[in-house]
Amino acid sequence: MRGCAIIVATVVSVGLAQPEVAQAQFSPEGVLNSLTRPFRDMFGHVRHSRRGHARRAARAQVMPEDKPSPLGDVGPPAWSNAYEEMLGFVFWQTDYVKALHGRGFSVIADTITGRFQMPRTPVRSATNGDGATGDSCKTAVNTQDNWPSARVEQTLKLSDEQRTALDRLQAAILQSAKSIEVGCRSDMPPTPERLKLLVKSLWSVRDAGIFDRAPLDGFYETLTQAQKDELTKRGPQEANTSAKKANDRANRPPEACALQNTESAERMIKTIRKRVRPNKEQAESLEALHKTSTGMAKLLSASCMQAVPADPLDRLDAGINQVTTINYAATTVEIAFNDFYAKLDSRQKARLDSATR
Repeated sequence: MRGCAIIVATVVSVGLAQPEVAQAQFSPEGVLNSLTRPFRDMFGHVRHSRRGHARRAARAQVMPEDKPSPLGDVGPPAWSNAYEEMLGFVFWQTDYVKALHGRGFSVIADTITGRFQMPRTPVRSATNGDGATGDSCKTAVNTQDNWPSARVEQTLKLSDEQRTALDRLQAAILQSAKSIEVGCRSDMPPTPERLKLLVKSLWSVRDAGIFDRAPLDGFYETLTQAQKDELTKRGPQEANTSAKKANDRANRPPEACALQNTESAERMIKTIRKRVRPNKEQAESLEALHKTSTGMAKLLSASCMQAVPADPLDRLDAGINQVTTINYAATTVEIAFNDFYAKLDSRQKARLDSATR
């Protein structure tokens, strides 16, 4: 009993030392919270740290690493190197599989919550007939106009015929890159506009992949078998080993893929709820958005579990299919989101439209 009294006295002294206790009224609830806080903090920290570690470990297996694209902004603002990742997966699957397969509902969630920066490329252009000029915002490709062909040529010794075919492919890639919708504004647009841009941009990335298929096929057919093996990092003696390594990187645990996407959906809804503080009618619409988002997150969980195709053309098709699936999910979420957004007042819309990094 004496030992228990000492423990209680210690807890009381620790609790009263907390700043929030010093400022609070000495209500029964406040005193009880003060007494139990050290235990709750201690055990809660252990529980949450274990749970957080498991989530971080699973998320680390699938989250892509963003880096500047050799083609510039070639995708929606929340996935600005989409086109590069799709093409990189075609030529160097082991380098790009983790990034490409890691894309999913996070692209949609980041678009809605504004966790990205709008591309801004000011250029000088004539604006009227009297010769005056002004700043305008125009999509531009910050091109390394020899990517990916330069890296391909470093890998392979090409004949004149093969180099001509590669030049045709490179020209198609640059043409496609310039056609991809990325948006360009000096401010953050409202959320519905961001979603429209996402859908439009992903569709243009998909079209770019389809446009590149014929010249890719033409170039690939000019290669010898040894060159094909070298291009895909599959030498004659290591074809099976390399293919297995690529697939091992792609075939992640299903729970990791599901966790990445469902956590993105939950984070998005939590952010919306915090910013908007919906009333009863709005809460019902937000719940409908929640259900739709959860369903689309589950759909996208399958993409990061796909095996890596051995053939470059099949890898291009796989990349196109993934972009198409994300776009389908974005279109579906857009319908539910617009219904919710229409119920908000101007102040709620302003809070929701704000950007955050």
